Amino acid sequence: MIDSQMKSNSFSISTHIPLLFLLLFLGFFAHLGNIPLFDSDEGLYSEVTREMLANQDFTKPLLNGIPFPLKPPLFFWAQAASIKIFGLNEFAMRLPSALAALLWAVSLSLFSRRYCSSRTAWYTSLFMASSLIVILIGRSATPEALANLFIALTCFNIYKYYHTGNKRHVYWLYMFSGLGVLTKGMIGLIIPLAAGLLFFGMQKRLRDFLRLLFNPVGIIVFTLIVAPWFWAEFMLYGKVHMGEMLLLPSAEIPNIPLIGSSLSYYLYPLILFAALLPNSFILIKSFSRMKSLLSEELLQFFFLWAFAAILLLPLVQPRSPTSIAYCCTPLFLIMAHSADEIGNFFTVLVWPLLLTVLLFLATQLVPHIAALINNEFIKNAVVAGTLYLDTFYRLSLAGIILLLALLPLIKALPLSFKYAVLSLIFVSMTNFLVLPIIGNILQQPVKFAALLAKKERFSVVTWLEPAPSFNVYAEMLTAQRSPQPGDIVLMKTVLLDDLASYEPFYEKNGVTLARVRELQNR
Repeated sequence: MIDSQMKSNSFSISTHIPLLFLLLFLGFFAHLGNIPLFDSDEGLYSEVTREMLANQDFTKPLLNGIPFPLKPPLFFWAQAASIKIFGLNEFAMRLPSALAALLWAVSLSLFSRRYCSSRTAWYTSLFMASSLIVILIGRSATPEALANLFIALTCFNIYKYYHTGNKRHVYWLYMFSGLGVLTKGMIGLIIPLAAGLLFFGMQKRLRDFLRLLFNPVGIIVFTLIVAPWFWAEFMLYGKVHMGEMLLLPSAEIPNIPLIGSSLSYYLYPLILFAALLPNSFILIKSFSRMKSLLSEELLQFFFLWAFAAILLLPLVQPRSPTSIAYCCTPLFLIMAHSADEIGNFFTVLVWPLLLTVLLFLATQLVPHIAALINNEFIKNAVVAGTLYLDTFYRLSLAGIILLLALLPLIKALPLSFKYAVLSLIFVSMTNFLVLPIIGNILQQPVKFAALLAKKERFSVVTWLEPAPSFNVYAEMLTAQRSPQPGDIVLMKTVLLDDLASYEPFYEKNGVTLARVRELQNR
């Protein structure tokens, strides 16, 4: 067992569990519905679900009335069920992800406790629930948390099969991988199988892996879950749908915005470091102890799992920063085995403390940052954001900086509790201070414009860039084209110069809803 890796002093899980429950609540559920949907990811997925409910057709995804065959349906169905129960609001649209993140954390904790120790399970759960990437996707109306849950459960059962040889785990892994594919596409199968192939090959048990791979009952279970949807969508959309699902080049669908932002592959190490905040330094410590850690079979499997996920990240199209989460589940357990090896706790605090100081200095930095931005819309949004950097914001961050600075000096507080305090501070700062401000700057104007359009029953044209969250809040479809006189248009404020005459209804932070009276003659 890997217990030998942990310190021998006693560890009472009962005294730590309440802190973990508080962290899970603050991380995934508290304030869940108080931030507007972010475009394009949250708005896009939520709009597809809204149109499913409006049309009462759960077999044909549409985005602004246009077929949207690029994503599997399981998250849409989960979101639709939540909306049916709680109504069309941010809480309901994000609840499936919050529940998936909770199950993800619990399953990782139970697995770690079974194959390691209570102490390892505690640190693993703590690092996961407080990491920036899990906070973001666990509170987001996107399928990332659900996909990561199924990938993790698939990998856990691969290792359980290796450890026990029980075919029951093969059936479970095929079921979870099928659900993963139905959530996010073939990446839900490819990552676990790649990790399993590398691990079984390293252990010189490829024959056992082939038995797993070609288990007829497992294949039947997987097929029954996945095949009906694939076949139905192929009959409707043909190669366009299958190319996306099988991670092959596919035809572009017009007027449908891509989800996320394309990234260069070399940026992923930096994104990974940010994703693991506030405990990023522990990963560096883990790699410095790699030789020792790799003496354990379980950690060999988790290293290979992380390696396979990083290697396969380019297959996730478009490559979004949140896709780095596919690498993180194994890293949390690896980090847990180095948590007690930190000589000076301040080394862990350096990076979250530096981030907090930068946030505190934002009021002084914003003018300099704005001067470097060429995009007028983004510049206006950044400048407008200074209104939210008020006295409460500065006092809150000053208090956090003070707490973080004092934390290493409290000798009576055990190391495990210091990690818990750091996690609670970081999660609270992210969810109750930083994200609400970002949401108010970027998305609150779109939401208010949509609610006004809904109240006045406007028929709206979206000019240039789609804003699917507008459709969600307004509960309507929008035309996406150049405006004509008489149109009511949602647009960036900087585009008003292209109008000779207009009647404004709403304008804030670079977003305008207005009636076009006359266009400029060009």
